[in-house]
Amino acid sequence: MVPIILQTHNRAEYTANTIMGIYNNILHPHYTIVIDNGSTDSTPEFLRFARQQGYINELILNSENKGIAEPKNQGLEVVKKIAETEEIKYVCITDNDIVPPFIREGGCALEHIVKLMDANKNVGMCGVDLTRDNAPTNQEWWWRLRQHPNTIPEFAEISIGFWFSVIRYEYFKDFKFIGGSKYGKIDESLRNYITLVKKAKVGLLKGYYDPTRKETVSRCGIHLGWTEDIQKNPSYVEFKKQERAKAEKQWKEENRKW
Repeated sequence: MVPIILQTHNRAEYTANTIMGIYNNILHPHYTIVIDNGSTDSTPEFLRFARQQGYINELILNSENKGIAEPKNQGLEVVKKIAETEEIKYVCITDNDIVPPFIREGGCALEHIVKLMDANKNVGMCGVDLTRDNAPTNQEWWWRLRQHPNTIPEFAEISIGFWFSVIRYEYFKDFKFIGGSKYGKIDESLRNYITLVKKAKVGLLKGYYDPTRKETVSRCGIHLGWTEDIQKNPSYVEFKKQERAKAEKQWKEENRKW
């Protein structure tokens, strides 16, 4: 069983799509933990409904915005309690605007990642690929970073953000997210910790390998927030840019690596 930690803050429509995407698309045994970060729209009401209907397993409703780091620590504390009675090998962290891929051949996206990491002990963290159509026009780096050779069947050594990212619990259980910003440098912190401290690789699930066609068959996830946020929520995009700049400055001043 893989615990899935999902942090939410407003954008109720995205949150609903994300949670139902996990419920419908993920077949591998999992336990969905949702931590709401003081949402002021209809998100808390939906989350209570989703908990009642069994779409999520555990719900924490924070009364205020605790920033981007602390809710993930709250989720990790729940996982530690689960690990007292169950064997936990992997933990998944994702965002409330990521709909995981729909894969049925040989299992779901989580099943593919678990098998990949079971077979490759040097992979400490692996996320999922996202559809090209959702790449924002003002972030050209996103597509440039995703240019991977087609000859790599399962993963490339890069994972951007918490795109349904699975982490080895043995690496993750003693990790603590830190950061004063409400947005920014949290995913880099974990990736750098995995690579620099644990000396492991970071992967990106690109689909499943079809042996008859001898190629990777793409099953990409969806990032809801990019294009729609730029068009519908410009103030939110500006807020993220400002908070990101604060985080960048803090890391530089502290000479932080992870």
